[in-house]
Amino acid sequence: MFKRYIISKFFLLFGDFILIYLALFLALIIRHGDFSFLSNIKIGVFLFHFSSLALFWIMFLYILNFYEIPPFRRVFVFFKNLLIFFFLAGALGVAYFYLRPEAIITPKTILFLDIMMFSVLFCIWRYVFGRILKLRNFKEKMIVIGFRSGLEELVDSNLLSGAGYEVSAFFSPEPSFFEKVSSFSGLAKHGVVSDINELKKIIKKERVGTVVFPRFLEGNEKIIQQIFFNLPLKLNYISFADLYETLTKKVPIGAVNEAWFLENLSRSEKNVEEMVKRLFDIIFSFVWFVITVVLFPFVALVIKLDSSGHIFYTQKRIGKEGKIFKLYKFRTMVENAEQDGPQWAQPNDPRVTRIGKVLRKLYLDEFPQFYNILKGDISFVGPRPERPEFVEKLKEEIPYYDIRHLIKPGFTGWAQINYHYGASVEEAKEKLQYDLYYIKNRNFFMDLGIILKTVRMIFR
Repeated sequence: MFKRYIISKFFLLFGDFILIYLALFLALIIRHGDFSFLSNIKIGVFLFHFSSLALFWIMFLYILNFYEIPPFRRVFVFFKNLLIFFFLAGALGVAYFYLRPEAIITPKTILFLDIMMFSVLFCIWRYVFGRILKLRNFKEKMIVIGFRSGLEELVDSNLLSGAGYEVSAFFSPEPSFFEKVSSFSGLAKHGVVSDINELKKIIKKERVGTVVFPRFLEGNEKIIQQIFFNLPLKLNYISFADLYETLTKKVPIGAVNEAWFLENLSRSEKNVEEMVKRLFDIIFSFVWFVITVVLFPFVALVIKLDSSGHIFYTQKRIGKEGKIFKLYKFRTMVENAEQDGPQWAQPNDPRVTRIGKVLRKLYLDEFPQFYNILKGDISFVGPRPERPEFVEKLKEEIPYYDIRHLIKPGFTGWAQINYHYGASVEEAKEKLQYDLYYIKNRNFFMDLGIILKTVRMIFR
C-alpha cells in the first residue's frame, strides 16, 4: 500500500548514500590532483572513518526534515536547514578526527571539501527529485468515492501530489455530495460524476490505478454492487482513513469507533519491547537527571532573583490507566498563578516571568521531569500527560479521549513534534489524532525518531 510514497523515501535515502561516497571520491581527487590516491593504503582508512560519519550525516538530514514527502515548499527553509547541516557535519568531523589520535588521519582540507561537495551534489539531487515528483506521468491517478472530512486538507496541502497521487474524479450517486464538493474550492476543480459508466470511461482514459473509498461504504449495498460489477478488481482499493493516516501521520477522529479499537489496540503488551523501552528510559533519564542536578544551583538562583516563590512547580497529571501522579517542573510563572483555578497556557502568557520565558525557550523548565521518568510515572516518548481538570472536560467534548491513557505518557511525543502547544478543546482534539497514530504504530525506531526531532526542537 502506498508503494510510491515508500519508494520515494527509499529513493531519497539511497541517493544520499551514493552522494556521500561520490563527494568523498571527488574531494580526494581535488586534494591529490589525480587518481594516485586509489593505490594508497590510506584509502581504506578514509572509507572506514568517513562511513562512520555518513551514518551521522543521514541522522542529521533526518532531523532536519530532508526525508519528508512532499519536500520543502520554501527555498529559504531548504537552504537554512542545509546550512545547519553544513555546520553540524563540520563540527562532528572536527570532533571525530581531532579528538581521536588513533584515527591515524587528520584530513582538514579533505573534510571541508567533502562536506562542500556533498552539499552541492545534495542540492542538485533534491532539485532533480523535485522535478521528477512534478512530472505528470509519475503520478498515480486516483478516483475518490464519496466525501469525507479531511479530504480538502489532503488536496489543498499538496500532500496527495507530494506522495505521487493525482485525483482524476470524484464519484457518488448522491446529489448531496455535489453540494459538499462545490463548497470547497480545492475540490471543485476536479470532475464529479454520478454515473458508473462515465466513471469507467475516466478510469480507462486516465489510466487510474487507485480507488479511495470511505468506511461507511460498507453499509451502502447499491454503491458496493456498482463498484464490484463495473470497476476492474485489479485496481488498488484503499480506505480514506488509511490514506489520510499515511499522509498526515495522524488518525482521523471520525474513523475511530469500537471496531477500530478492537482491530488496532486490543493486543497484548509486547513484553520484550516494553522492557527495552523501560531500560532505555532508566539509563538516559539518569544521565539527564545528573545534568539537571548540576544545573540546579544556577537555575534556582535566577528563578529566585527574578521573582519570589518556590523553585519547583508541581502539577497533578493523568498517567497510564488514569493513575494520577505529580509532574515536576522548574517554576516559570508567578507564584499562585492559578489561584482562580486551572487555566490553559496561552502564547505570551502574562503569568510567565522574565526568566520563565528564557527557561521555556530553552526547555530547561522541563528538566525535572527526568525524575518522573526514573520513577516510572512517564516514559521518554508517549502522549503528553494532561491535567485531571482538563481531562474531565475533554472526555465530554472529544470521543474516545481516554484511549490515550492506555499507554504510559511521555516527556515528548508524536503530537509535540508535529503540532504546536494545545490551548483549547479543538487543539486538544487535533493533538489526540497524532496520539492515536502513535499508539497504533509505536515501535522502537519511531521512538528514536521522535527523540531526535525533539533534540532539533530544543536547539532550533
